[in-house]
Amino acid sequence: MEKLEQRRTKPGELFPFPEDGRLVEENPPCLSWLKVPGAKEYTAAVYRNGFEIWRGTTEKNFIVPDPLPGPGEYEWDLFTETAERGKIRFALSPHAVPIRRTTGAALYDAIPDERPRHLFRAADLGSLRARKTVCETLRRNIEIALADGIPERPMFHRDPDALPYREYFGQFRDFCDRDLIACTLGYAVLGDDQAGEHAKRLFLTFCDWNPEGPCSLNGRWGDEVGLSMARCLPSALDLLWPLLDEKERDYAARTVRAYGEQCRARLERLDFTQNPGNSHAGRIPAYLGEAAAVLKGTGVQSREEAVRWLDTALEIYGGIFPYYGTTDGGWAEGPFYASSYVKWYLPFFSLVERFSECRFLDRPFYQRLPQFFLHFASPAFENHPFGDGYWCGTEDAEWPGFFAQNPLRVYAARTGPDLARKRAEEAEKTDRYLLHLLDLFLPEGKGPAVLLNGEAENTAVFPDAGFVSLHTDLAHPERDFAVLARASKFGSDSHRHADQGSFALFCGGIALVSPSGYFGREYGSLHHRNWCRTTRAHNAILIDGEGQAENSMTSVGKILSCLDEGEKKTAVLDLSEAYPSLLKWQRTLILEPGLLTVADEIEAEEEVAVTWPLHTLSAPEADGNAIRLTRRGVDMRAEPEEGGLVLREILDRFPVDLNAGQPEAYHVSMPPQYHVFWETKPAKRHRITVRITAERGGESPV
Repeated sequence: MEKLEQRRTKPGELFPFPEDGRLVEENPPCLSWLKVPGAKEYTAAVYRNGFEIWRGTTEKNFIVPDPLPGPGEYEWDLFTETAERGKIRFALSPHAVPIRRTTGAALYDAIPDERPRHLFRAADLGSLRARKTVCETLRRNIEIALADGIPERPMFHRDPDALPYREYFGQFRDFCDRDLIACTLGYAVLGDDQAGEHAKRLFLTFCDWNPEGPCSLNGRWGDEVGLSMARCLPSALDLLWPLLDEKERDYAARTVRAYGEQCRARLERLDFTQNPGNSHAGRIPAYLGEAAAVLKGTGVQSREEAVRWLDTALEIYGGIFPYYGTTDGGWAEGPFYASSYVKWYLPFFSLVERFSECRFLDRPFYQRLPQFFLHFASPAFENHPFGDGYWCGTEDAEWPGFFAQNPLRVYAARTGPDLARKRAEEAEKTDRYLLHLLDLFLPEGKGPAVLLNGEAENTAVFPDAGFVSLHTDLAHPERDFAVLARASKFGSDSHRHADQGSFALFCGGIALVSPSGYFGREYGSLHHRNWCRTTRAHNAILIDGEGQAENSMTSVGKILSCLDEGEKKTAVLDLSEAYPSLLKWQRTLILEPGLLTVADEIEAEEEVAVTWPLHTLSAPEADGNAIRLTRRGVDMRAEPEEGGLVLREILDRFPVDLNAGQPEAYHVSMPPQYHVFWETKPAKRHRITVRITAERGGESPV
């Protein structure tokens, strides 16, 4: 037979699973592969001890086998009509989590005719009303919503004087994701009739706006308004049902179905199971499934169509998803996007769990996710590397609440660790909810039968997502000294930057060494494209003035090792593949109390000069060949010790202005950042060592 090739050719394509040598931690796993041009169907086979134990055929690029008979070594192979890939080895962990799946038909038939049915059932209301802190905050949100009133419809598609798309959808989230859902929950959970009437007005107003116009999920004007509609309207229809008359129910249900159909069409157009690396699309299978669930009994959708929609969502979330979320618990797009993106589909997951034995949150990624948030999304940290939005906090005026106020909600309660539960409880004590309200009253679920998540440690590695985190005292941020770094198989496309090997340094949550750059007014601004996303804006090397490729699947790295020896912690990263001109770039980060040592080994076939950048949030001063700065009571000094680095430049401005190319009316103002550059003379081999020390006001090291 011919050789069946499985090689990724573009960013966002599926990573086939399980790859050679993978330890699989769920049973049964989803076997997945890249589609082959011309192939009409695929056959996957699983072997143990040389004998075939399972075989299945599908037209799709994934399949879930029968449960494997126990821990140990396995192989699997893939065939088309004319080609064979060859066997790949994997092992099933002794602690693999049993994962049950369900079908669209079984789930549809199990969904009751009662309302509410989506976020919760009437029987859940007593326990939900007992969440006193949440209810008190929700009442404050209702007051805000009543004062906000009704939004103006979008006109950015045809009125040059109207509020532009970027500004409009940010405002629209306040009315839809925040006000509509707050008042809807106020009516359904708290019995607040005034909130219910306002929610109804908002809901029917949104239904009045043409789903095929500027509010479309798939239109020509951007998808953010449509995403909010698809996310929020199913919940509102289900919870506001008693307030709607027969005509309003039919009208609203047809609007929900229209958005569901847009979700289906979007997934089909993207060929999502082959190309799951679309940051907006990963949430819409949930919206598709939610629409089908709430439309049951409305008369606007056939059972056949509803089952197809549910099958699509169930197969994606029980199989190839999440793409950016990896089995180690990390999210490759970074903590800013992780904090929101792991919330969009929680209502659907909760519904599936209530009406079937399928529990998506038992899967390894969701179990370990709290560890990632503890290390990379601490509210005590001044910013949260890596990727777009690293500079944003929960109260950020540009994206209020998108860095979720409580990213640990739901997850920490199920799998811990205790430190995550503590952080989640602290986060609930907030004055108001800014964005994420759909998971406020989800019924508590049971923990997994097999717990993969351990206790919180000062050192954490997320090898698949490509992050490493070294702390001296994770549990006490006020006295913590920490370094975070990226070395990932995910390249520099989507919301990720050309920053393999970059690191950030924090002292008591204060950012001493940081990524640099912002969105500016919006994603894709000149500043964002030509500075923020480039290697020069990060703490990674330049070779002869050039950095890593942007928007590239080949700008990759990997974590070779991570060792915690108590006061000394060491991570070793291999970034060689991110630089075509290099034979080797290996970076070693050694963290000790008050001291970070960065050691780089660089080799090339020809002589190359190395530029060594360092970016800070307070103005540095030259101290001979070293630099020093003070930020919020912490003194930092960075000094090259080995490798011939010479201090060449300290910049107090961006080489690409923050507002370049933007209308003056929409110029933004952001805190200044500073940029330090050392350089070497050309050589084929470089060994560079830089010591960075931190002290609180001249006192002993942290």
